[in-house]
Amino acid sequence: MALSSTTLFSAVLAAVSLGLGLLHLVRLATARRDGRPVAGEAAHAAMGFGMAAMFSPALDPVPTPVWTAVFAVSAAWFAVVALRRGLAVDDAGHHLACGIAMLVMLVTAPAAGGHHMSGSAWSSLAAILLAGYFAWHVMRCGDRYLAARRATSAAAASSGGVLGPPAAVGVVAGPGAVPGTAGGPDSAGARTARGSAPAVATAPAVATAAAVSTAAAVSTAPAVDCGCAPGPAEGARLAVLRAPGAAAVAHLVMASAMTVMLLGML
Repeated sequence: MALSSTTLFSAVLAAVSLGLGLLHLVRLATARRDGRPVAGEAAHAAMGFGMAAMFSPALDPVPTPVWTAVFAVSAAWFAVVALRRGLAVDDAGHHLACGIAMLVMLVTAPAAGGHHMSGSAWSSLAAILLAGYFAWHVMRCGDRYLAARRATSAAAASSGGVLGPPAAVGVVAGPGAVPGTAGGPDSAGARTARGSAPAVATAPAVATAAAVSTAAAVSTAPAVDCGCAPGPAEGARLAVLRAPGAAAVAHLVMASAMTVMLLGML
């Protein structure tokens, strides 16, 4: 049986939302190590799975009351954080808006399930306000992604500047280096004054000093502080998922899907 365009669109959004939930589960597992708020990552993971369930209710194994309880707890948690410490702390204001939006959609959903919501006056007003907020959040996430790219590029450029060419470091800073040994006007006099044996002995000293200087430059180069340093058993792929840029893209996609879902209530 052929799928309608609406059903296919809902299936695609359900798959995307499920992927976002899995992404935030990965980020949740490393949140403490990276210094990110655990509650925020858990809320995003729950939101991704909850949105997938709303877009594809036939495949949802979790009863609606369970989802309602999950997002009620999430909204209450971040409401307390916002009252005690401010809306900006741990992005509490955004997570509070997410919890409220999920509750509104769950409460106003038809009894048969689905993401097409019933259209009472208050739910339509709430949908318009929340859709406006999430549309603004899409632009906010775009700015965050660009800022993360600029910070990563600047940090990479700074690291490259610190390392410098190893050969220059060895010639300039190496102890015991002989002036003019690169073929300058003093090279003949230096060899005559010191003899061939000292010149040969100095060459290993220059090479050793170059190696030491290069190793010191590498060890003291500033690390790129992107919150994504992989652990000993983790590879580059996991590090990419833990980067701020990945979070910004994930939040942008999630906010876009939430906007579509809220507009479906009208």
